[in-house]
Amino acid sequence: SQRPVVAGCYVVRPVNAYRTEGWIDGKGALPTVKAAAILAAGEQQLAGQSTPMRALQSGLGLGTVEMDVLWMLAGIELDPSMSRAAQLLVPQGATELSVQVLERLVADDPDDVIDGGLFDRLARFGLIELDSDPRRPLFRRGVSVSDRVLDLARGTLAIDRELSGAVTLTTASLERAAESGRAVELTGVTAALVAAARGESGALVVASGNVGNGRAAAVRRAIAAAGGSAMCVRAAALAGEATAMRRQCRAIVRECRLHAATLVVEDIDTLGDRAAMLTSEVLEVIEGVVFATAREGAAVATTRPVVEVRVKLPGVEERVGLWADALGDSVIEGTAEVCARRYAIAPDMLARAATAAKTHAGGEAITPEHVHEAMRAQLAKKLSGLATRIETKQTWDDLVMPTDQFDLLIELCTRSLYRHQVLETWGFGDKIGRGHGIAALFSGPPGTGKTMVAGLLAQELGLDLYQVDLAKIVSKYIGETEKMLAELFDAAEAGHAILLFDEADSLFGKRTAVTSSNDRYANLEVNYLLQRLETFTGIAILTTNHENAIDEAFKRRLAMHVRVPTPDASERMALWQAMLPARADVAPDLDFAPLATQFVMSGGYIKNAVVRAAYFAAHDNAPIGAAHLWRAARAEYEAMGKLAFLAAA
Repeated sequence: SQRPVVAGCYVVRPVNAYRTEGWIDGKGALPTVKAAAILAAGEQQLAGQSTPMRALQSGLGLGTVEMDVLWMLAGIELDPSMSRAAQLLVPQGATELSVQVLERLVADDPDDVIDGGLFDRLARFGLIELDSDPRRPLFRRGVSVSDRVLDLARGTLAIDRELSGAVTLTTASLERAAESGRAVELTGVTAALVAAARGESGALVVASGNVGNGRAAAVRRAIAAAGGSAMCVRAAALAGEATAMRRQCRAIVRECRLHAATLVVEDIDTLGDRAAMLTSEVLEVIEGVVFATAREGAAVATTRPVVEVRVKLPGVEERVGLWADALGDSVIEGTAEVCARRYAIAPDMLARAATAAKTHAGGEAITPEHVHEAMRAQLAKKLSGLATRIETKQTWDDLVMPTDQFDLLIELCTRSLYRHQVLETWGFGDKIGRGHGIAALFSGPPGTGKTMVAGLLAQELGLDLYQVDLAKIVSKYIGETEKMLAELFDAAEAGHAILLFDEADSLFGKRTAVTSSNDRYANLEVNYLLQRLETFTGIAILTTNHENAIDEAFKRRLAMHVRVPTPDASERMALWQAMLPARADVAPDLDFAPLATQFVMSGGYIKNAVVRAAYFAAHDNAPIGAAHLWRAARAEYEAMGKLAFLAAA
């Protein structure tokens, strides 16, 4: 456009006049041209074309004078000759053009500019930085152009750099390209979402549901189906400091209008105390429908009518079709069915996992193991720093426990494998409401194998077991523990891993009477955990050596309580035998009954004793015999703080 040249005329014209009158030193006049002629030629040359600055003018409804101000300030920054000319108009001791000078340059009647709030409007859009200190006279109040305008003047229409990391723009064409060739349709997008995207009401439409169920993707597809673009704002990534967030909010409003995009606030319920600013600076300002995603409702106070649309994951039958389409023909028979029952995930994550599974397969037929590796890679990123994956090499043959408690483990597996049939097909999910996940407590003395049992269950269900790092989760700072727990549960839910809380009484302990602020915040953490378990759709296993220390409210929310007691004599004898590998060099006719009778130990201590005995035997260059086992058992027993007086028979 020719507006930069016209804006330059505004600077050149007074400089020439002031030189002629002797107010400014210098010889000769700067070159001048007729602004009207330039504009006419430029409009004819660029007829029908769009430029970033034109998009800014139309999107924000800026007038000619406002655009001249922006072009003038941008030109001063970008054009050395124009910058030199402008410096002649800057008050002594200042570095920027003042409000007063700009008013005189761009308007025939400066009073009209002041009454119209020209500079206030441009500042509200974040296009200029304005010194609004009322203690300064107008000729001392500097005005500078924002980096956003400089980018637009240079032809860059990308999202404002100040919003980097917090905002993404998805056009309808980009959304369709992202879905091209993938088994991702408008699954989960209800008619209400699509209708809201096409409507012109000023409603706040909240797509609610658990994290990872495809809420944001459903909204993007609804907007794309209506032919629009989505300006997606991650609420958690917005600045925490008030001044910085206010700038971001005003930039969001500007960018939505500049790109003619529909605003989508992702995880709006995570804003907390910052929700009021988002409401006043964005929701109450921006026009048209606004979308948001949340776990439960909007959690913001707004004058907009709020419409909540519950977004659910596709059912098992639907997931079978999605997996079959995404994995293609080179697949082991039954893989789609196994993956559909094992992973209740959103279509987007399903498509990404299928793509990664093909890479893992390396041209071979895809198996459920390849998909499991793909899911593991995605989950590892989400849980990094919060939990550690636990690999279990034992098998069910290594487990020795009472029959009634073993039956509970079978029931736990059954609950996971047949959740779809019971909750969805038979309709029990509607009866029990929230809390379709499985939470189990394993209690018992140290070394009884509680962690091993959790690992065996994960193996049986084809899921990964992640042990929560409580040292990194629990924080002394107010609200940080809840934030870390939210990330933990959300990641496990989206990737369908089993969470293991070892020594859970330290986190799920009983609430206490409030006698200090520490008690109050500790109780808040327990309350948060109670609420989060109610909405958790995954599997969580809690282990403790002190079951009486667990809060009763947690116990009521448990699917089951498995007690892993210290083994009796017969069970201890079976454990001594099971701990010896088949490849180990073992003396014949070992009698384990005396060991089991003499040493009352749990499986963990028996395992330690057997390993000790193996090293004793290796040192003696002999098979593992009774003498090695008794020696190791006595040493382990004493390490437990107990005494053994009998020697091996």
